[in-house]
Amino acid sequence: LNGVKTFSSNGPVADLAVTFALTDPEKGYYGDVTTFLVEKGTPGFRSSKKWDKMGLRTSPIGELVYEDAYVPASAVLGKVGAGSTQFTHSMDWERACLVACHVGTMERLLEKAIEYARTRKQFGQPIGKFQAISHRIADMKVQLEAARLLTYKAAWELDRVRTVSMDASIAKLFVSEALVQTALDTVQIFGGYGFMTEYEVERALRDAVASTIYSGTSEMQRNIIARWLGL
Repeated sequence: LNGVKTFSSNGPVADLAVTFALTDPEKGYYGDVTTFLVEKGTPGFRSSKKWDKMGLRTSPIGELVYEDAYVPASAVLGKVGAGSTQFTHSMDWERACLVACHVGTMERLLEKAIEYARTRKQFGQPIGKFQAISHRIADMKVQLEAARLLTYKAAWELDRVRTVSMDASIAKLFVSEALVQTALDTVQIFGGYGFMTEYEVERALRDAVASTIYSGTSEMQRNIIARWLGL
């Protein structure tokens, strides 16, 4: 195997790398990609650069390098040439599971926003009494419930049929962008305190930013949805 994977989640600490490689260039990426399980310590395989990130710091990201890395036939996951199908199916699962985590984070942020709006007083009353704050929180609740239902829909389809790429992409697109907006709204409600590292909402915003990038950017999700619509 030869190549470089620039952004590999948990790459610096992983003992095993699930690797998708082109095994027949003539057939292309949709014709002959094979999945390999490459173990740490395999000759020619190493983790090089470790990236510093603005968020999700408990999950290190590094660069994986393959330089004439020899892997035996027993390292093939499934069948030779089945990698594209395996990748698509695994991404459906990944996106459905990720958005479930996002829904949990959104729920936590909504709880913190409501709690703060009830206890923080300004001009003699809780800030939740101001329409600018209460309407923002109401919108957060709407976003949360819509995100929850899209997540349930994707999970239900995943349990029912094999290919759910469009439903998974719809959920990934909406929920990840809703998470970022919810985090921004929460920081805004907290005001100056929301910008301080002492408060968890600051970290939540930094972590949320990556949600529209990893597991396929929002632009990629729109491409997938459009393709399923025949465009």
